[in-house]
Amino acid sequence: MKAKPAIDAVESMVKSLQVKSQKSKQKTWWHYRPSTLDFKVILLSPSKEVFTQKTAHSLSESENIIFVCTRYEGIDYRFEQYMKKKYPKQFQKISIWKYITLGGEIPAMIMIEAITRLIPWVIKEEASRQDESYNITKNMNNLEYPQYTKPEEILGMKVPKILLSGHHKNIDERRSKKTKKLKKQ
Repeated sequence: MKAKPAIDAVESMVKSLQVKSQKSKQKTWWHYRPSTLDFKVILLSPSKEVFTQKTAHSLSESENIIFVCTRYEGIDYRFEQYMKKKYPKQFQKISIWKYITLGGEIPAMIMIEAITRLIPWVIKEEASRQDESYNITKNMNNLEYPQYTKPEEILGMKVPKILLSGHHKNIDERRSKKTKKLKKQ
C-alpha cells in the first residue's frame, strides 16, 4: 500500500475529529470538552506489540480509534515513519498474534469486538465484563470454570447436581476448583 494515500486518509480523519471537537465546544458551557483531541491510530501489521486484553482495556478508554488495515505485503514504511513523528503518543503498530492474514480487516474486527465489550453499558451486566477469562485485575490468569445451559441432560451428559442445588457457597467452591484445574492443564 502506498504511504501518501494512507497518510492523507488518516489526516482527513483527524481533521474531521478536530472539526467535530470544535463544534462540540461551541455548545453551552456544561458541554465543554477539553481541547486535547483523544484518538489513536492503529496500524494492523506484524509487530512486537501483540494485542492482549490489557491492550483492549487501554484502547477502550480512547474516544476515537482509527484503524489502518492493509493487504498482502503491508504498507510503505514511510507511513509508519510519518505517524511516529507526527502522532508519537497516538500511533501504535499492533499484531493480533504471530500469524499472517491476507489483510488487516479481520484483525481490526477482532480488536473492535474486544474493545467495544469493555465500554460501560455495552454489556448490560457489569459482572460479565469483570469476571472473565483474561481479567487484568487477576493478572490475565482467570480461566473460567465450565459453563452449562438448559436442558439438564444432553446425549447422556448431565449438568452436575451441585450446580442445580441452589447452594451458592458450594457452587462457588466447585467453580473455584474447576478454575484451578484449568490453570494446571
